[in-house]
Amino acid sequence: MAFRFLVAARSACALWLMLFVSVTVARAGQAQPECTLSLSGRIIDHESREGLPGATVVVLETQQATQTDALGNYHFHVCAGVYHLQVSYLGYSAETTEVRLTGAVIRDFRLHPDAILLNSALVQGRRVLAPTTQPTAVLDGQALQQTRGQVLGEALQKISGVTAIQTGPGIFKPMVHGLHSNRVTLLNNGVRQEGQQWGVEHGPEIDPFIASRLTVVKGAASVRYGSDAVGGVVLIEPQPLRDSAGTDADLTLVGMSNNGLGAASATLNGNLRKLPALSWRAQGTLRRAGTMRTPDYYLKNSGFGEQNFSAAVGWRTPTYGLEVFYSQFNTRIGILPASHAGSKTDLLLAVGRPEPLETTGFSYDIDRAYQQVRHDVAKLAGFRQTGTAGRLQLTLAQQSDFRDEYDKFRPRNNNLASLDRPELSYTNRTSTGELLWEHAAWHGFTGSVGLAGTYQFNRYANGSRQFIPYYTNLTGGAFWIEKWQQGAWLLEGGLRVERRDLDVRRGDRNTTGAFFVDRTRFQYTTPAASLGATYDPSAHLTVSLNAGLTRRAPAANERFSEGVHNGMYELGNDLVPGAAPLMPETALNTGLTVGWHDNPRFNGEVTIYQNRILDFIYQVPLTEPVQTVRGSHISWQYLQTDATFRGLDLTGSYQLALAWLLALKGSVVRTRDTRADEWQILMPADRAEASLRYNRNKPTGRLRGSYIQLGAYAVARQTRVPDHYEDRDLLAPPAGYTLLNLETGTTLHWGRRPLNVSVAVANLFNQRYRDYLNRYRYFTDEMGRNLTLRVHIPLELTRARR
Repeated sequence: MAFRFLVAARSACALWLMLFVSVTVARAGQAQPECTLSLSGRIIDHESREGLPGATVVVLETQQATQTDALGNYHFHVCAGVYHLQVSYLGYSAETTEVRLTGAVIRDFRLHPDAILLNSALVQGRRVLAPTTQPTAVLDGQALQQTRGQVLGEALQKISGVTAIQTGPGIFKPMVHGLHSNRVTLLNNGVRQEGQQWGVEHGPEIDPFIASRLTVVKGAASVRYGSDAVGGVVLIEPQPLRDSAGTDADLTLVGMSNNGLGAASATLNGNLRKLPALSWRAQGTLRRAGTMRTPDYYLKNSGFGEQNFSAAVGWRTPTYGLEVFYSQFNTRIGILPASHAGSKTDLLLAVGRPEPLETTGFSYDIDRAYQQVRHDVAKLAGFRQTGTAGRLQLTLAQQSDFRDEYDKFRPRNNNLASLDRPELSYTNRTSTGELLWEHAAWHGFTGSVGLAGTYQFNRYANGSRQFIPYYTNLTGGAFWIEKWQQGAWLLEGGLRVERRDLDVRRGDRNTTGAFFVDRTRFQYTTPAASLGATYDPSAHLTVSLNAGLTRRAPAANERFSEGVHNGMYELGNDLVPGAAPLMPETALNTGLTVGWHDNPRFNGEVTIYQNRILDFIYQVPLTEPVQTVRGSHISWQYLQTDATFRGLDLTGSYQLALAWLLALKGSVVRTRDTRADEWQILMPADRAEASLRYNRNKPTGRLRGSYIQLGAYAVARQTRVPDHYEDRDLLAPPAGYTLLNLETGTTLHWGRRPLNVSVAVANLFNQRYRDYLNRYRYFTDEMGRNLTLRVHIPLELTRARR
């Protein structure tokens, strides 16, 4: 058989040789074009202008190929004509260009570094967020690491267009485009956060250390996330469960000089080699801070502490998966004594005072007044591939929120006075469920259909006074979102309808609420719709336009809150004499976003938006304090009007040189009360931030990824306030301010284990200032100079066997 194979091979070779000779002879008498035109050039790095040796250059029409020499030069001899040159080099984006030759041509290429190729890759079983037409900002990686130790609302201010309404150093409530509380939805690991988020003094009860990524959808996202997402959505996304055998850990340590804050957070991830479908994670955080110091004095009773933990177990196969998640958040936060006064005279004297009468030295003690909060989340989520048609997902969650508030002054003759019990103690329990089906791509269409439901109720402890009434809230919704992507275009549209049933039972004001004197039932149907388009005309430019229509039903607190709450006195709209009952809000939101991205020199994004809200519900301070048995307090009440929000978000960065990066961001909000034809109260002032960063990226050695960054943060005075402001508020908006910040960091390598270390100084020159969106601005200055040390240690404990 071997002999026959050799004979056949020899015969085939002879045949091909005869054919080649005959063709060559036949063409010998024909005139041949002289392919001697020179095509040459140099391949260089776009930034350093250094030659790239070994780059591959291909003439696509003739398949001629060569590699550049040590200086990046290449050379071809080709015929006259039109050709396409393709240039590629590892770590750089490939380029293709057209060349027309009628004579010798020199064509140089400047290749752009490809950030995806240059960085090390970590392959994980994580779903990629689907493209959207809405403006979306992400905080992750080193940018997120630079916020460790801060609460969630404070960290989110790194994102343009996001500010915070604040109560002292420990309570930050995220504000997106001037909207907050019931109009900004928080999703904690896919579960809609349902605590008692209606209070401005109620910070998000979420441990930010649990997140490996924070995403903010700026603008109405009510079709997907419910009618309360009028202002936007914040997605708190933990690191996905490990999908390869082994165990790894992550430890972060934070220390701050101003208030003596110490924080430690650890995460442990594992995947079993014998059961690769099974993964688990355990995480815990301890955080404690003492008395905050302004540039001139310590702020009494301004400490806080947290003890949080979470755990998750998942089973995942290519066709189905299941995950169980549980987290608990615990915090105690001191409330400023100066916000409590025994009489109206004392309170009015305290407002605007250069410094509070009650100052102290440094201490970790937390005395009355303070709040004690615990929030539990239990989640069960699963998915199932529905053949080739799509994927079915189910998420069920149970949340319990326990809040105790201790007043500074307790009423006399209180039979509970000897027992240091809270004056206000209430519980909120919420059950949520969502069933979602995502269909597979079909002729460019992708989309999802879903059902969502919420059941919520609240209770008071024995002896607690009533601040908001007993209520049950039952909400059901259905939605449909569809996307079509073709070439450079992405179109997106969605519809949602919700039905809300709110049953409110108010007690006798002279009792603890056990005897009901009023019961009211409210039913609302709140539709939502959205439409958007994104156009990518080039690799760098993206243009998005979106519009949304949403109706939001008023919450129980906006109608019926009444009483002392964290040193303030609040009154719901329905209890204001002569006020008309609250109507559902109707919001029409439009936005245009233009982005320039993936450019080696300049990148940036501009968003222009308008949000027109009819029957806008808002809270205002009153110039007349309220006197109760618990002292005298600044009073706040809910009102309703029509408002128009207009604004601009801007971010940009410019690579000045290979190691120098200039970054800018800013936001502007203009809000008009269109019924009264005046500016709306308590809106963010204009703000801007600039930073200059030097990166020293050494690929080898003990110190790698070193950087130093100088930043400036400026906030203007809020001059766009309602007419006759002295009749609307106890204190005029404070002056604007500019703060300088300095930060430096590096990655220290000991063997194969990196140690990330950074040191940051905020308010470098210890400037004295007050912020318009801080409720403590009536009584005290903001934090002075603060030095922060952060250490991050990733550990690979065990690895999969090969």
